[in-house]
Amino acid sequence: MARIKHIALSTDDPVKTAEFYKNVFGLTELRRVPADTGAEGVWLSDGYIYFAILKYGGEDTPNLGEGPSTVKGIHHIGFYVEDLEEASATLEAASCTECPGSSKVNRKYKGPDGLMIDIRARGWDEQIKARMQLYQLSPASN
Repeated sequence: MARIKHIALSTDDPVKTAEFYKNVFGLTELRRVPADTGAEGVWLSDGYIYFAILKYGGEDTPNLGEGPSTVKGIHHIGFYVEDLEEASATLEAASCTECPGSSKVNRKYKGPDGLMIDIRARGWDEQIKARMQLYQLSPASN
């Protein structure tokens, strides 16, 4: 079975977008390119997979259309959080707006670059359980 290695997002300002994910979700910065500015990309991790935030239209992120509506890509990113109310307040303080389809236990927000962020305190086990075997994740070793 394959495992998710990373998620890549393209944006106009990788550093600004990376700072959002570091501040709101506590992700750890792994590296920047170039190292002094991060203008071409910033790589983050939650300890399990890494999250590449790349410069839109750069060498690694070609322009695949004439704007966001014609580019097919990531629909949303889901995060498991320790405290749903605290995470919601942090997102709202970071100027994120709650999206339609949000519920009491599964909140959805519009984050940087218009990407939807889905947060839940209990995880998604109950949704996955009927469809596949569950695996216990452990942090990647260096």
